[in-house]
Amino acid sequence: MNAWMKILVVDDESPARRKLLSLLSDEPLVEKIYVAEDGDLAVEKINQLKPDLVLLDIQMPGKSGFEVIAEVGVEFMPPVIFITAFDHYAVKAFEVHAVDYLLKPFDRERFQIAFHKAVEQIQSKKNQSELFQQLLASIKKPQQFLDRIMVSTGSRIIPNAMEDVLYFASDDKYVEIHTAEQKYLLRDSLSRLESQLDPNQFVRIHRSHLVRIKAIRQLTPRSHGDYWIELLNGKRLILSRRFRDHLFR
Repeated sequence: MNAWMKILVVDDESPARRKLLSLLSDEPLVEKIYVAEDGDLAVEKINQLKPDLVLLDIQMPGKSGFEVIAEVGVEFMPPVIFITAFDHYAVKAFEVHAVDYLLKPFDRERFQIAFHKAVEQIQSKKNQSELFQQLLASIKKPQQFLDRIMVSTGSRIIPNAMEDVLYFASDDKYVEIHTAEQKYLLRDSLSRLESQLDPNQFVRIHRSHLVRIKAIRQLTPRSHGDYWIELLNGKRLILSRRFRDHLFR
């Protein structure tokens, strides 16, 4: 099988770029791999090189992945595999049937699924301009995040402001809401709650914990790439290596 694909990797994080370059180097269809470290350079290289596929990070300083598409123009944009550390962006791209997405951190198997799906769509000459139009229209609508959450205390139901929350913890079929003074139980899943929270204010640090970023006092190394997170009230939680990129962005 002859190599024919020109690939452009767009990511502002050098470890992410190295990982993608390594994975792409094992694909026999890939002939050339180009790199852009930011959105402005991505626009320039897409227009100049006309790649067959773009691996496009969504969250970048300056111009985002969505802004890259808008500037290039949906009718001129090559097929895209979106790369993101944030579920709500990835799901949004997936729901409008974008080529595919990779949610950081991803493994070789997940990469290959996305890549081969992209190859199939390129070979079928599927026109994606309408899909990109739908995507850009959807992200222009401001997402409404929770600014308070209703909690039960005995026979009463009271509103709890998000700015008072230190962290959320999963507890079987419930979520524990921890403030400086109280702990409340909410019948919900941590994943569903996360989708309703502003990712600029709350971050997943572990499969069992969501933390308000402004409630973090300090981080100290633990082991194997994990960290201890100390909150304003002195509580210590583990920042798992798996979720480290969610906070260090």
